Amino acid sequence: MIFLDKNENPFDVPEKIKQDFIEFVKRAGFNRYPERGLPDLLNAISDLTGYDADNLIAGNGSDELLERIISNSESILISTPTFEMYSFYANNYNKRLINVPLKNDFNIDAERIVESDAETVIICSPNNPTGNLQNIDDIKYILDSGKNVVIDNAYYEFSGYDYKGLVDSYDNLILLRTFSKAFSMAGLRIGYGISKSSIIKDIKRKMPPFYMNILSEGIVRLAVDNYKLIEDRINYIIKERSRVYNEISDMAFKSDANFLLLKKDLYDYMMKNGVMIRKLPLMPGYSRITIGSEDENNVAIKLIKNIK
Repeated sequence: MIFLDKNENPFDVPEKIKQDFIEFVKRAGFNRYPERGLPDLLNAISDLTGYDADNLIAGNGSDELLERIISNSESILISTPTFEMYSFYANNYNKRLINVPLKNDFNIDAERIVESDAETVIICSPNNPTGNLQNIDDIKYILDSGKNVVIDNAYYEFSGYDYKGLVDSYDNLILLRTFSKAFSMAGLRIGYGISKSSIIKDIKRKMPPFYMNILSEGIVRLAVDNYKLIEDRINYIIKERSRVYNEISDMAFKSDANFLLLKKDLYDYMMKNGVMIRKLPLMPGYSRITIGSEDENNVAIKLIKNIK
């Protein structure tokens, strides 16, 4: 079975980073708690992003930070179809959930969002499962209204758009990113948030003192030190994304992420032929396919072309 259903990186962590990590593990003192706040981890993320460590917070996947933000908000606004964990956490914490659906072009409806009484607006950009970046002017319009905005930027590395100008300009914005996708670390659960230092301090005050581990710190530092290896993988996936789209453009939408939204529900057909893709209950008649390796993509392309 070829797995192209979870937006995972088709490649494991580069071997050099793995070997360096093994040496790190040999030296690590497992009997000691990590240093409070994991300053070395934040400094590594600072080197990666260009943001000061005071503007950063790390978490066990960006999901942990997302959960923390939602649990401390009275009402949450989402724009479906989008990442299903937003509504999952909102419902778990009995938060009022407001849905302002995406427009037909998959862009957010900024005017309706501003007109709502939602306290916190979650915007996925590039959006999962549609793959598109949200319009920067629409995001600014919402931020200017004073609403708290969370931009889930999990697929940032595949889009190249970093929202740095927004983070520098607004004190009602939190940007969430992850090491799960571009860095091939989905199994390690490491994410981070970027915001004004005052917001970061407020979130940290509500976090336990030892909420991450020294192994996460070690592998992130090694990944930053060897970023060229990661970047090569990112460029490979972007190139493959373009190739796959060009081959099946009549069946897919363009994407700024590491997946394509398909215009048909091909889940059953692809699974019967050995390729697992994502079924989309919130988008009947559509499905989503992750960009894999060249060989995996070739199999998927052939199958999709055969169904036309």
